[in-house]
Amino acid sequence: MGAPVRTLNEKGIQIFREYLAELRIGLIRRAPVELLEDPGYTAKMKGGLEVEKLTFDSKLDMAKYLFEKFQILPSSQIDQNMCLWSWLSLYYFDQVCPANTAGKRDPGQDCRHILDLDFRRYYRHLLNGPYNIFRFHGERAPLLLSGPLDKPSKFYEELSSRQGVVTNKGVIEAANLLYYDPHRKGPKSGAGGITRKPGTLLRFIDVVQQLDLNYDLYSMTGAEVLALLPSEFDEWIPKERLRATFWGLFAKGKGKSENEWMPHYGIRRTP
Repeated sequence: MGAPVRTLNEKGIQIFREYLAELRIGLIRRAPVELLEDPGYTAKMKGGLEVEKLTFDSKLDMAKYLFEKFQILPSSQIDQNMCLWSWLSLYYFDQVCPANTAGKRDPGQDCRHILDLDFRRYYRHLLNGPYNIFRFHGERAPLLLSGPLDKPSKFYEELSSRQGVVTNKGVIEAANLLYYDPHRKGPKSGAGGITRKPGTLLRFIDVVQQLDLNYDLYSMTGAEVLALLPSEFDEWIPKERLRATFWGLFAKGKGKSENEWMPHYGIRRTP
């Protein structure tokens, strides 16, 4: 049975903040779930929406579920609604901040649970951030949305924190083609890292930002972006046996056949 969607008011958000602060100093406290339905700390969301307390296997599953629930309402009522996303974070708190075997929780910064509209922290909300990725890219960004809700990946952090990158569909598609392993349902091993090793994520970001000075990357597909990359990225380009899988993920819906789509994977490189 679903719960009517509500929003935390100012008093409710303050209590939530105090609870997060207690967790950060190592106290073991029960989540203040009684706030979720208390009219003194919440207000009912318009539209008669309900959500279920499901267990999500990945950020992609969560984002898709919430997108399907919220798409009947104008995005202006959803996307930057701090009160809504704070309520949702408390509602799904066992998933965004699970307790360890000793009963302790590590919430991290407030912005992971209470939506911060500052562009430097906006993407860090553990529910709203992935939701917005899905709203913009649909199921074509599994690289950013793999893994459990409480663990943003290196790929999510580095790509989502750069507005000029994360809002470019061709660039995000190219990153998925390079670094997502559909069999593991997650990033390829060794593709992330903290250094600018040739062909890896940070180098990809550097190269894409340089290419953006001379090419209209916003008008390109992921395959077309791949064709611009230097040879250091060749080892990450999908091999023949994976092409059918990637074609199913990225080419369908664009009106292209597999024969039209696949030759761009590093074969026709721009001089």
